[in-house]
Amino acid sequence: MRRVLTTFDATCIGVNAIVGSGIYLFPGKLADALGPASIIAWIVTGLACLPLAFTYAALGAGEDRAGGSFRYVERAFGKVPGFIVGWSAWVTSVLSWAAVASGLPGYLATFVPGVAGDVTGRITAAAVVAALTLLNVVGVKPGARVTDALTIGKLVPLGLFVAVGLFFVDGARFTPVAPDGLGALPALALMTMFAYQGFEVVGIPAGEFREPRRAVPRAVLFSLLASLALYALVQVVFVGVGGGSTALPLPDAATAFLGPAGATLLGLGGLVSMLGFNAGTALCTPRYLEALAEERLVPPALARAHPRFDTPANAILASGGVAAALTLVLDFEGLVDLAVVAVLGQYLASSAALVRLGKTTRLKALGLVSVAVSIGFALECELRAAIVLLVLLIFGGAVAVLTRRATVGVRSAP
Repeated sequence: MRRVLTTFDATCIGVNAIVGSGIYLFPGKLADALGPASIIAWIVTGLACLPLAFTYAALGAGEDRAGGSFRYVERAFGKVPGFIVGWSAWVTSVLSWAAVASGLPGYLATFVPGVAGDVTGRITAAAVVAALTLLNVVGVKPGARVTDALTIGKLVPLGLFVAVGLFFVDGARFTPVAPDGLGALPALALMTMFAYQGFEVVGIPAGEFREPRRAVPRAVLFSLLASLALYALVQVVFVGVGGGSTALPLPDAATAFLGPAGATLLGLGGLVSMLGFNAGTALCTPRYLEALAEERLVPPALARAHPRFDTPANAILASGGVAAALTLVLDFEGLVDLAVVAVLGQYLASSAALVRLGKTTRLKALGLVSVAVSIGFALECELRAAIVLLVLLIFGGAVAVLTRRATVGVRSAP
């Protein structure tokens, strides 16, 4: 693959993966449950994720191939644990891609009436997936440029919300700090963690970065810290202007100081945010499949590079094809729990990998802290999501066994 991606591209991939639908949907729910203490929820969860980000930065500094968590775990523990992590990451990414694409027509209908119908909405969602799939087949750089542009596009409305909204904050709205106490904080930490996940995807396309061992660690840490600051400031303004739990919390809160035009801008920001997530997922998701195929854990043809574009075209087409098909049957509901369980599995396995691979006592200690953080978050997860993920892993294991048998047979044939 061509090494054409820069540190800026890596940072946009991380920020784009983190800053998504969560910051547009969760402020109202947090404020209703915790009041002004909802600001603390963003800060506490972000700081809790910091050891995990440092773990991925340390692991990324030692890897220059595509695959992210799969490569880290495979290097530490072998192909079977690596496959479990890599397959679950690919499945979750495809499901997330399809689900968020399915939600696009509803946001788009605000600006283009008529696209949110049952049939037209599904066709629109599938068309977005197909377009981004083909864009990434043509080249990783075009896919990265679209991701970069949409990342900037989603940050502009949020930046304006903060920059202008701070002048309209009413200090009296911050007391009492926790009117109903902090008892809901542990459960809400899992929801806010969903909004922080994404820094782990930076290392997935490492095989196409110019300087992956420098770009990945810097982008992982910057993307998390920048998102923490942004989330906390958005919540400060949201609480300070009297925002509440509505269907569109940020656009409704923006109306108080930016008027209808501000609400429209924040609504457009939500749409761009969803498009950005789709673009970033279209870029990163196939690299999991590519890495698994390189190790003959799924059909090796999926790792084959396009003769003209030098992209993993088969992996891209397979990932996009599955996501497009799922838009016909999937919606956004119920995805959060499944995504969090799968990501926590990646975090736990990658943290254990750092304990195994770390060359210094400090790195091993960092890995142990990250293991504890991962377990702490996992204790809040629902059993149902874990069972669904287990079923998908069993299916993937069957694919891996059949692929290994077929390829071994081919290689041993006279």
